[in-house]
Amino acid sequence: MLALQDDSLFAAIVDNLSDGIYVLQDDRVVYLNERFAQLFGHGDAGSLLMRDLNDILPHGEGKEIVGRIHAELLAGEPSSVAWGQPFAHMDGTPVWLEMEARRIRLNGRPAILGVCHDRTDCKLIGEAMHISQETFRLVLDAMHDSVYVVGRDYKVIYANRSMRDGAYGDVAVDPCYRICRNCSEPCAECTLEEVLSSDKPVCREFFDGKRNAWYSTIELAVRIPGTSEPAKLGVRRDITARKEAEQRSRALSQRLLHAQENERKRLSRELHDDLGQLLNALKIGFDTLADDLRQPSSDVQDRLWYLSESLNNSIHTIRRLCAGLHPSTLERLGLAETIRQQCTQTANTHSLDIELKCGTMLGVRLDQDTEINLYRIFQEALHNVVKHADATRVMVRLVASHPTVRLQIEDNGGGFSMEDYAELSGHHLGLVSMAERVELLGGTFQIASLPGLGTAVTVEVPFRKAPAGRTTTAKGRPSLPYPVRGRKSLYVC
Repeated sequence: MLALQDDSLFAAIVDNLSDGIYVLQDDRVVYLNERFAQLFGHGDAGSLLMRDLNDILPHGEGKEIVGRIHAELLAGEPSSVAWGQPFAHMDGTPVWLEMEARRIRLNGRPAILGVCHDRTDCKLIGEAMHISQETFRLVLDAMHDSVYVVGRDYKVIYANRSMRDGAYGDVAVDPCYRICRNCSEPCAECTLEEVLSSDKPVCREFFDGKRNAWYSTIELAVRIPGTSEPAKLGVRRDITARKEAEQRSRALSQRLLHAQENERKRLSRELHDDLGQLLNALKIGFDTLADDLRQPSSDVQDRLWYLSESLNNSIHTIRRLCAGLHPSTLERLGLAETIRQQCTQTANTHSLDIELKCGTMLGVRLDQDTEINLYRIFQEALHNVVKHADATRVMVRLVASHPTVRLQIEDNGGGFSMEDYAELSGHHLGLVSMAERVELLGGTFQIASLPGLGTAVTVEVPFRKAPAGRTTTAKGRPSLPYPVRGRKSLYVC
């Protein structure tokens, strides 16, 4: 052994190892490298030779464990042992060592060869990870949302406290469909396969009839350490309060719209019945006065004619206001005919070429809410075309296709970028009103536009037919496609 110590190659290799090495014989250290001395806070390895190992190791329980293992090795059973245990430097700094000792023969007599690996960093990382995991678990358990991990076999791998407290079954043994929905087989709307086959989160809302509650979930595929199969990580939130608030808001909006329409109807009737009739009476009076006057002067005739024309224009203005407030044709003739009349008037007034296609809606009556809201949406969209689009041609399509009704207003105007629309939509009351009306009807609302290529407004709402007895068609008008002549051509088909 002393000859080996004098070997410069052996010393260069062993002294530069990252592991500590020692050789023990007759309870004396006959060899140790510099690393072994450093592990325990000793300065010079040479000063430790031929000393008792108990004098080298720091005091504590670790020294007793090492002594016992050495005694068992020298006794013949077993031939090698590996273990890990904490020690301390001479200055008290903690160190965690992974040790291995084996029985050897040195100069014909038994000895112990030991190797020490410093695992302090790994131990500290492991403890930090354990603390992090425990902290993470406490955070998850404190959440009001339910957090869960489900395997492909529907077994619950993890569930936080909220999930466990609301479970129908035993989280440890029951499948997820039993725990979440109290079902005996996988749910019809189960998203497990969809989530596991997708690289994107899957979001949905659903109503749990057994709990009488609404939930929102976001689920995604994850890999669990130690398993080859992916699992589904999900977060479920109770949104019942939000849904109820939305329902109350929709009901309030619907009542407000009904009140608005009723007020418009009342104003329309009062204007027509009171002011309109008064103006008509005045016009008849002026016409009668003109007839009764015998040979009035030309000046008087001009003044009478001017007053009569002014009254006539006022009467037409009142009629337009009444039609705008509440079109009587909507109740008498239905949505398609009312839109046709509005298209005719707009085409003549603003020199627009408007093409209307509503063949499947001729003679079809929808429920009152659907008709008035679709008409208001059409009215606002056509108003926006006239006011903002600078268009020359408009295509209006009203199509009944069960189970929906589709309304589209498309123009060839200047258009706009969708980035501009994102900014305008929150401030433009007309766009907000259209979107709210579509939402109240349970439909979809889309706007597509490009600068220089025009704009298309598309609305789809559920088809709700009017009650029996409200299927009136326009008298004297054919049910087949027919043209309507104005300042510009208007085709109805």
